[in-house]
Amino acid sequence: MKTQRISSLMLVVTTACNLHCAYCYEGGGNGQGEMMELETALRALDLVAASNQPFHVQFTGGEPLLAGELVFRTLEYIRNNNLPATTAIQTNGVLLDRECARRLQSFGTAVGVSVDGLPTIQEALRGQGSATWKALAMLDSERVPFSVTTVLTSRNTDELSSLAMALHSMPMASAIGLDLLVRKGSATAKSGVQPPDAVTIRSGVTRLLATLDVLNGQRSRPLILRERQTVLKALGRAEARPYCQACTGSSLAVTPRGELYPCTQALGDARFHLGTLDHPRMFDTALPDGRLPEREECAGCGLQGRCPGDCPSRLHYNGADGAGLICDLYRTIYDYCLYKGEIPS
Repeated sequence: MKTQRISSLMLVVTTACNLHCAYCYEGGGNGQGEMMELETALRALDLVAASNQPFHVQFTGGEPLLAGELVFRTLEYIRNNNLPATTAIQTNGVLLDRECARRLQSFGTAVGVSVDGLPTIQEALRGQGSATWKALAMLDSERVPFSVTTVLTSRNTDELSSLAMALHSMPMASAIGLDLLVRKGSATAKSGVQPPDAVTIRSGVTRLLATLDVLNGQRSRPLILRERQTVLKALGRAEARPYCQACTGSSLAVTPRGELYPCTQALGDARFHLGTLDHPRMFDTALPDGRLPEREECAGCGLQGRCPGDCPSRLHYNGADGAGLICDLYRTIYDYCLYKGEIPS
């Protein structure tokens, strides 16, 4: 069998979730779902670790803290066996408490929290907004660094600067990442949640960038916008690169049943099924390379030929509309950085 080195392993430790996000690409949580067995998690680790090369492990779901003890037993296995792995968890924060935060920190596990805005916005889009913000405050008081990931919708994009100002009060907040809706599961074109339009992206993201610049002048730890870093790194390259490991076949998402996919957003889609832990086909990924299709707007863009591209599964499910929105996001950031003198004119 042809082998493939995996540098990014996503363990979907449960498909259950305790929230009902309005745009869940897995179809929406109801508190029920499958739980991964420890044996499955360890087999996935051993499969990837067989290359003896460093790799990254992301615990995800569903809500991974519903399988919290599995997460910690897996972390113990990584430590006890000296596996060359970095680790991270993406959570909605509702189940985070001080003991959990301290245990994650003891393993050096990076913490990412899904936050779409202030508690009222979080409540409307995900539910239990107060609980999530209470968790952020707890992480800050425990001095556990954390990042937040925000899904852009027509409901919250204009309020991104308010999110930044609220996070400014928490020195441990380190980064904000922006994700576009994936038109899959609950977030189909017929759902009530819609992506922002180009005008809203430009106004909301520009205000966010300006707000971050002001706030970071007062912080010892900067609050980074992930996509700003992405654009600036792309401009430093001679040519475009694949968007992520899923574009090169070096990422692997494992479901509770041991089913394999190139990333979590492709879960359940037979077109992207890569076999099982018993019979892996990791070399057989069918995801595109993440490059954006050429559009009229590309002509004269400062990112032309070096565009960061987009999540390949998101491009697949969103089609041309999604490519246009990520382009609007990148061009907004490029224009702002050019204005600020961060890019040679």
